[in-house]
Amino acid sequence: MADISVNYEAAQLVAGSLNGAVENIVPQLVALQGAVNALLTSDGGLWMQRSSPILAQNYQTFNTSATNAVTSINSFAAQFNGIVTQLQAMDAQLSGAK
Repeated sequence: MADISVNYEAAQLVAGSLNGAVENIVPQLVALQGAVNALLTSDGGLWMQRSSPILAQNYQTFNTSATNAVTSINSFAAQFNGIVTQLQAMDAQLSGAK
């Protein structure tokens, strides 16, 4: 069995999918934050004088954490793309050396 097997297109496809997921999920998280903020107001549908502000803050903390986690997916895509770029450059360099 080979120690290395590289499919450049597969790696780039997955990297693109990862970036696409971030582009889709982050706006959804932003929209959900807005919906929760609106819900937990005095005229929003779920208002409790003491609990709603705490719920809103807890959700904000969660949403920030989730957004940071999702955004970090881009770093994996960048790593995969970087590996492909480096391997292609190495392959070209080695094939040019005679």
